[in-house]
Amino acid sequence: MSTRIRTTTAAETPGTGDSDETEIALYLAQADPVDVLAAGGYLSGRDGHLIARQLRRPQLRQALEHSVCHAVAPDPDRFYQGDEEPDSNWRRRRAAAIRDHCAICPVRAACAELALRDEDPHGVRGGLVQRKLALRLKTEHDRLATARAEDTRTAHDQNELIRAAADVQRIAQQYMGSSVPADKRAENKAAILSAVERRDTLRRAHRTQAGWEEAA
Repeated sequence: MSTRIRTTTAAETPGTGDSDETEIALYLAQADPVDVLAAGGYLSGRDGHLIARQLRRPQLRQALEHSVCHAVAPDPDRFYQGDEEPDSNWRRRRAAAIRDHCAICPVRAACAELALRDEDPHGVRGGLVQRKLALRLKTEHDRLATARAEDTRTAHDQNELIRAAADVQRIAQQYMGSSVPADKRAENKAAILSAVERRDTLRRAHRTQAGWEEAA
């Protein structure tokens, strides 16, 4: 079963159907969908994995704010095998951890995806045991490499956009005020127009990359 995303309004949430991952991407391009996805239980189970793998790293971390672990703050040792702990004991303990936390967690797919992005297959993450995490790291190597590169690119683009917006404010403050000489005001005016153009170009590029133009 694949996940169906309809993108007519930002308030709508994904259901299941015969759509492909393009619809998921278009939905995720809407304004801050993570809280809605978590509240609707769309970041758990098989369909949740399809959605989680298209989230960027900050969104995955945001999703974990809705996790069972965030709410009850269990002992982290519950999710890791102790030194020299017999395998039989560990299997019982991890089964209990999965039952009491992961199985009822609305964002367990996001938790597992974040572990994969971090290349951290140890313990229990998102209901997956170490063996399954390691297997996914191997079989999804290319996808995860692409996802990590996209995380890096997105973070860089966001930092550039923040700097561009700050430049607009900084130059605007220099431009304002009657005490600024006329020739300097003209110079600052040209500089602020250039800064605004750069900021808007970065915004348009971000919208296009995120699919907002199509979603709109």
